[in-house]
Amino acid sequence: MSRVDRRRRRVLQLAALGGVLLSATLASFPALAHRTHVSLTRVTPNLRAGRWEIIHAVHYHDALKLLAARGVSDEVQPASVAGRARIALEIERGFRWHADDGSLLQPVTVGAELDGDNVLVYQELPAPQKSGKVSVESNFLHDVFDDQLNNVSLEFDKPFVVLKLSKAKPRGEFEWRQPGGVSTQDSRRAK
Repeated sequence: MSRVDRRRRRVLQLAALGGVLLSATLASFPALAHRTHVSLTRVTPNLRAGRWEIIHAVHYHDALKLLAARGVSDEVQPASVAGRARIALEIERGFRWHADDGSLLQPVTVGAELDGDNVLVYQELPAPQKSGKVSVESNFLHDVFDDQLNNVSLEFDKPFVVLKLSKAKPRGEFEWRQPGGVSTQDSRRAK
């Protein structure tokens, strides 16, 4: 075999190896492209009204899967009024807030809308009258996605504190100080 033939053979071998490596890399992209299932709940005080304003953001695709998992008709989509109402109901069922004395703090849903790739659900909650620990527990979407993470951003004081609630750790707590603050030391503890 001549020197030129050996060189051509070597180039062809390298090209074949490169093709195999490229195929293996491209085949792994779907696994790398998996989007994490995360909802974000923002809690901000409205001190004049004595309320907490709560905004839940749920990705449209996750909301669509939630409706399908609940057996909702295919005509009901997250973009529809009926779809957003059902998602709001699921949020009401999926989050539980408790005051320091164990009493249930019950948010009231005041609206929902589609904003880009997210469904936003708006709630209000009367701020607890006494300082103390407040706990939040969430199982929202945990039965739909095993990796579901519900981030609760407590935006009372800076720096904001984020509780990360999952199927393994569905409950977190923070210290509420009337009239409007959290103790970052206690709030970072999740039970």
